[in-house]
Amino acid sequence: MARAIGLACLAWFAFFKTRWRLLGPVLVAVTVPLFAIDRPPDVLIADTTQALAFRGPDGLALATGKPGSFAVQLWEDTYSEPIEKATSGVACDSLGCIAEAAGGYRIAVVRDAAAFGEDCAAVDLVVTRLYAPAYCRSEATVIDAGDLRRGGVHWLKWLGGGFEIRPAIVDLNRPWRVVPR
Repeated sequence: MARAIGLACLAWFAFFKTRWRLLGPVLVAVTVPLFAIDRPPDVLIADTTQALAFRGPDGLALATGKPGSFAVQLWEDTYSEPIEKATSGVACDSLGCIAEAAGGYRIAVVRDAAAFGEDCAAVDLVVTRLYAPAYCRSEATVIDAGDLRRGGVHWLKWLGGGFEIRPAIVDLNRPWRVVPR
């Protein structure tokens, strides 16, 4: 979208010879800041550091991961809010963690494949560094090892009945990125 606006501005500036040509850059100067305004996420998932932050009653809280890690510091800077370890709403065992978010949805962080059977049916979002079984995707929204490898960090917004998902990397065809195999 930003490319289209920039191209339209350039065409406007190139084709008009009168004072009207200055209107294009003025419109772009007013429009471009609108792209910087973004809704804060309800869930943030790091692709490499095991960090998962979700919206709790007091803002973003870590279900897994370390406060102060690289990903968490970037999230704090980006969304201008501190992200600390969740003090309530998260229950962990040897198989993974279940988090109850302020928006009424539940998140399972699966560390062991034995947890898929129970967790997929009980939560709205399953996050795992493993490959999730196919049946799990029919019962919940799933972000697994393949999704994290392809899309990097994931931004999710709860819409009441499901999630809007934005991976950081939409197109892997970038010459500077080494694609994991």
